[in-house]
Amino acid sequence: MPRIVVTTAGGDPVRSFWASNGELVRRVVEMIEALPDLPLYIEGEELPREQRASLLAQAAQVREATTRAAQAMTPGGPDELMRGYDELRRVTFHSARELSLLVLTHNRAVVEDSIKARYLLHQSLDDIDAIERSVTVARVKKSLAERPAPGTAEVVTTQRSNGLSSRIKQRWRRRHTGRDK
Repeated sequence: MPRIVVTTAGGDPVRSFWASNGELVRRVVEMIEALPDLPLYIEGEELPREQRASLLAQAAQVREATTRAAQAMTPGGPDELMRGYDELRRVTFHSARELSLLVLTHNRAVVEDSIKARYLLHQSLDDIDAIERSVTVARVKKSLAERPAPGTAEVVTTQRSNGLSSRIKQRWRRRHTGRDK
């Protein structure tokens, strides 16, 4: 903690006190303003006149800024409060309107994308149906091409010891090959 001493012009101490580092500037400015013509010592070093003037100017600037900030924060009356509320409401409504337009635009884009996706899905399903029909037609044509014409079927006989079963098989074959009348 630095020691501050204010003396008379002859060197007799007028005031002497200790100040913490946080209060040093404030206390020095108080002493300069209270006793402007007397020498001021901080830790045994005299404070030069240029630094005194600089400290006083800085203190005046700080006071002025503090006063302006306090005045700016103090409302001027009910009319000024109403203007402030009106401005706040206008800004809030404007922001809400912009946000709603943004949401509407986004929703419109989502709907358009879903319409495109639905169209592409239906187009794909139509393509799949067409491919399936062509595959089915090709299979039917192939199976018809592999079958022999009616009446030209080959009859294969096998020799069995049991005559009854071979007669039944022959009868079945005749019936199905068109030779049985």
